[in-house]
Amino acid sequence: MILAIDIGGTQFRLAVVSPEGKLIKVVRRSTDVDAGAGWMIDQVLSLSTDLCRCFDVVSAGIGFGGPVDFVSQRVINSTHVAGWDDVNLPGIISGELNVRAVIDNDANAGAFGEFTFGAGKGLKSIIYYTVSTGIGGGIILDGRIFRGSNGNAGELGHVPILLDGPLCACGNVGCLESLCSGPAIAARAAYEEHGFADRITAKDVFDLAKQGNGGAARIVRQTADYLGIGIAAAINTIAPEMVIVGGGVSKAGRGLFDPLRRSVKSRVMPVHRPFVRIVRARRGDHSVLLGAAAMASSLD
Repeated sequence: MILAIDIGGTQFRLAVVSPEGKLIKVVRRSTDVDAGAGWMIDQVLSLSTDLCRCFDVVSAGIGFGGPVDFVSQRVINSTHVAGWDDVNLPGIISGELNVRAVIDNDANAGAFGEFTFGAGKGLKSIIYYTVSTGIGGGIILDGRIFRGSNGNAGELGHVPILLDGPLCACGNVGCLESLCSGPAIAARAAYEEHGFADRITAKDVFDLAKQGNGGAARIVRQTADYLGIGIAAAINTIAPEMVIVGGGVSKAGRGLFDPLRRSVKSRVMPVHRPFVRIVRARRGDHSVLLGAAAMASSLD
């Protein structure tokens, strides 16, 4: 069995996964952002130890919500939780559990999970977006994760698309993440005067749009346009066989995907239009866990 770990900005999850991609057991906990990395590491180690007592775990894979140095197998930092600067998380996991461990950023893991066990199975090239608390991206070319010269290619959520746009967590302005992530959608709705509640969520915005609320519908169209600009640029650059969109915002279903597909098709080069395939992640919330498990299986 393989231990898979998914560390995100709002929650972290652990799973025991079979080599065939079957989820045997999944454990989910909320992230205490204020408690920092030390608290989360202790939680992950405690839960991992409990799972290893019950299952014969031979390796561990980690998908981390932030930049990772894949070559040195270290967390670079986190834009959401303090204390993650230059942390050798695989070494900590290996030392505690006595198994080999591998780490990559969560978007690469999600891309690999969809490529191995999900919507991209059987293909050679995909682009994966996870649209949730933030926006991450993963690129698979010729069956392998493309990491670029410094190991951090695929930061598709931090492509700036709007001059003088809102400040992004990465320090830039007008990034895709600052415009289309769940919190960004909610913030835009709360700011504009359309009778929205102060604590509105991205899900609320999509639900209201479906019910005919004009202000919410405009925000959804705007979000789809912004995301479509980013995806069209990626398609024009890489020409993948498929674009897969996962994360919490993707649960809006056709409310997001219908205007998103229109936006992308209106912006890609004509040569690409017949081949544009934009689909929702088939493995949903489990894409990162399954990708982490797939990476770990290669250690054996």
